[in-house]
Amino acid sequence: MQDEIIVVGAGIGGLTLACALEQRGINFQLYEQADSFEALGYGIQISPNVVRVLRELGVEKQLENISHLCLGFELRSFNSDKVIAKWKLNHDIPYYQCRRADLHQLLFNSIQDQSRIHFSRCLEFYQQKDNQLSLHILNQEPVIAKALVAADGVHSVVRQSLFPQHKAEYSGYAAFRAILPFPEKYRPFLGKATVWMGENHHVVVYPNSNEQAQRYWLNLVLVVKDKNWIDQGWTIPADKEEVAIDFFNKSSLLNGILRDMIASSETCFKWGLFIHKPLPYWSQGKVTLLGDAAHPMLPFQAQGAAMAIEDAYVLAKYIASESDTETAFVKYQQARIKRTTKIQAVSRANADIFHVSGVKATIRNFTLSLVSAINSNLINQKSAWIYDYDVRNA
Repeated sequence: MQDEIIVVGAGIGGLTLACALEQRGINFQLYEQADSFEALGYGIQISPNVVRVLRELGVEKQLENISHLCLGFELRSFNSDKVIAKWKLNHDIPYYQCRRADLHQLLFNSIQDQSRIHFSRCLEFYQQKDNQLSLHILNQEPVIAKALVAADGVHSVVRQSLFPQHKAEYSGYAAFRAILPFPEKYRPFLGKATVWMGENHHVVVYPNSNEQAQRYWLNLVLVVKDKNWIDQGWTIPADKEEVAIDFFNKSSLLNGILRDMIASSETCFKWGLFIHKPLPYWSQGKVTLLGDAAHPMLPFQAQGAAMAIEDAYVLAKYIASESDTETAFVKYQQARIKRTTKIQAVSRANADIFHVSGVKATIRNFTLSLVSAINSNLINQKSAWIYDYDVRNA
């Protein structure tokens, strides 16, 4: 394997990188510590900047087949059934919503040579010495590799090795996630993402799946400002009745969803949201970071997986164009770090905007309502730098 790149982590970022490397004829092996893929049914938003990448990888049609088309957004209040603001997206490139598990499976199925994917391969540590990179895998012989790409997520072993003092900080926000069956009364939620905002709380719902599958699900995310430290794990079952009480409001529509959540047999999970300060660099010699391993971010811009997918395409491009991987890693970092750092900051700022109370909430709601009524396209312009990004120019 001395002439092969080892990718650690077969999440969305790692699988996208595998697709991009294979497309360019670059030798690689993909290691995943789990025994098999875990089928997570929760939703993911695929904005136009991501669709461009998946189009370049030749899987846009498959993406369309597993997704629900989002045409716009609607903001509502906890204090009534009043709509604060709504707007249509104005992009030529679609904005999709789908199940994370379906996107994960799509990427896996797109890899032609699946013998390159290895499960139960847990990286314990690595060593760079005398221009040689060796990987130490649990219960395996050491592996000599050409290079290492760490796509091993928010708890990255490689990032911890590069930055042992870099610790996550609890953000002061906790989130709850559930997926619900989609009865006929939910049809008004089709074609958009709907957000409720209240004092120290906000809720997001949007459909998953598609008409071809003949079954929809409603993806439900509830976020609360909470000073109590909550475990960083995100598969901790929550008490649904307690969640419903905490998020009780004056919107009959939202309270109906909360009642449905309690009645559903589906589990509601909770997790604490943590802040990771931007890293000064991602690459060291023959090793680099990708996705959440490089730039974990709060979910308030829905761009965490998007940045991993962009990273993967850009990294593969530089690996293919440069004669040595160390140069490729440096150029990849230079091309990506400014954008991802900015999106980390915007995601953090949005947390405060979504959860303001009192006079600040009144001003926020009035401003959004006014802009939506006069020229809703101004709201689109605020996110244009994210959605209009063309990865081919990176």
